[in-house]
Amino acid sequence: VLYSLIPRFRWCEIPESALTVKKKSSPINWSGFGFFLICVGIVEIVARLGWLTSYVPPPSQIFAALFTGMINGDISSQIGVTLSVYVRGLALATVLAIVTGILMGTYKPVFDSLKIIVEFLRPVPSVAFIPLAILFFGLGATMRISVITYAAFWPMLINTIYGVRAIDPQALDVARNFGITGYEALWRVTLPSAVASIATGFRISATIALIVTITTELIAGNSGIGFYISQMEQANRLPPMYAAIILTGILGYLLNTLYFTLEHKVVFWTPAARERVT
Repeated sequence: VLYSLIPRFRWCEIPESALTVKKKSSPINWSGFGFFLICVGIVEIVARLGWLTSYVPPPSQIFAALFTGMINGDISSQIGVTLSVYVRGLALATVLAIVTGILMGTYKPVFDSLKIIVEFLRPVPSVAFIPLAILFFGLGATMRISVITYAAFWPMLINTIYGVRAIDPQALDVARNFGITGYEALWRVTLPSAVASIATGFRISATIALIVTITTELIAGNSGIGFYISQMEQANRLPPMYAAIILTGILGYLLNTLYFTLEHKVVFWTPAARERVT
């Protein structure tokens, strides 16, 4: 009787939900692509019926212009110019932001010295520096790289600072107990602990860098996809203009997918990465 009154806890039983194998999701977002094709079809029908303005050609003409421009080199020749400037500006911003962010997040005197400058310059739009960059560097690639570096610098810097300052103090204490101090602690403890936050900042900066790259080419460029868009708009060649705009979106999607994949490979221990693996 006494035994029957004692609640029996089944600690060793495995719940049925744990035994259920989740169906592996497809790496391709078929529903998203399907909805995109439906939207393109609707726009095609509406444009063919004349319900849209003449400044919006049917998507079939736009994709035909994109295919033709990629084959004859009118558009494809501009991709390398844009990506070259984009990569160099983003790489320079990455190095500067990570080094400055680690120093500001680790050493309080450095943080106090640079805080006012950071808070003063960070809200200033990057496009506001285009006239100044033209005065110093002209209309070449150096001007665009400088503006891209400025725009991509700030998100990565802020994420690096807060990533470094969010490190568990016990991790640094354990490192000191093992004789790891100074620059070795920065390399072996601080940087690995902040890499997840740095990766997030990098993805944000990469998107901003692409936007600023196209913007500088539109405003003051002499080559690149943005310059091509501006030339087509002035010549009133609408299908090639829309084709270049779509190409910009395709590049942004591919680059974001690449960075997202690399982030989940590098910082595989984060909750987002573990959820995707599951």
